[in-house]
Amino acid sequence: MDWQKEGHSWPNRHLSRFVRLSGNSWHIQQMGSGPVLLLLHGTGATTHSYAEMIPTLARRFCVVALDLPGHGFSSKLYQQRPNLPNIAIAIASLLHNEELMPDYVVGHSAGAAIAVQMTATRAIQPRALVAINAAFFPFDGFSGQIFPAAAKLLLVNPFASHLFALSAANRSRVEALMASTGSQLGHQGLDCYHQALQSTHHVEGTLAMMANWDLNHMAKMLQRIDIPVLQTIGAKDGTVAPALADRSHQLLQQGTMRIFEDCGHLAHEEEPELFCSAIEEFITTTANQPASPESLSQCQH
Repeated sequence: MDWQKEGHSWPNRHLSRFVRLSGNSWHIQQMGSGPVLLLLHGTGATTHSYAEMIPTLARRFCVVALDLPGHGFSSKLYQQRPNLPNIAIAIASLLHNEELMPDYVVGHSAGAAIAVQMTATRAIQPRALVAINAAFFPFDGFSGQIFPAAAKLLLVNPFASHLFALSAANRSRVEALMASTGSQLGHQGLDCYHQALQSTHHVEGTLAMMANWDLNHMAKMLQRIDIPVLQTIGAKDGTVAPALADRSHQLLQQGTMRIFEDCGHLAHEEEPELFCSAIEEFITTTANQPASPESLSQCQH
């Protein structure tokens, strides 16, 4: 995406900055002070996924949101495949570089898998994790084989991303795609996806991530997590089967689940205030610990 073009009207633009590190360019939004709370969006989204949550959470935390590699206004990974380990290492390096090591992490869908990967490998050491409609496991059966393969085929076709981006100019197609997740978004959320999916860069980044995604080791990663984890599940999720949360719950040492009956895959975008309350309540009652002096000083940017 082009910051000079789409960036002028992007949600929370005034919080944005760009960081260049090891050949990568990162789009970061940051607000507030206190313990560092990292927000990781899912495949195909951007920082806008948390746009309405950031100001509320920033009352208590130093909130840090970023665009994943190849998504939104962040560049693709420099000379690396965008698989889960590489993305986790790159984000952890960025956080170290910016002295923004998270006390807590919220991850949506694939963002939750990244949070678990970073925590299980000790690239970061948060006090607790929140997983929103987490994509921890491969899709079952035929879908689990065909989706990555289809992404790889589209990725090697030099025209595929461009054609997809052109088709996204039709807003009704974007609305249908979002509705298939089981979520009902407002105008701002739809506008952001509409803009993002018209970007060849963003579409290529999304396809590259899908083509290189392998979650077959995630069960072992989940078993290594020894901190509290809150899993929130949208009962109407049309992307990740809500029943999969039971599987991950059995693997976690300190897992808690909350079900939101009227929400789909983009539950936090449908009910941002409700999710802010759920996150704050979880941290306060389950994982609240005094922030270290280091984390408090990290927010002064």
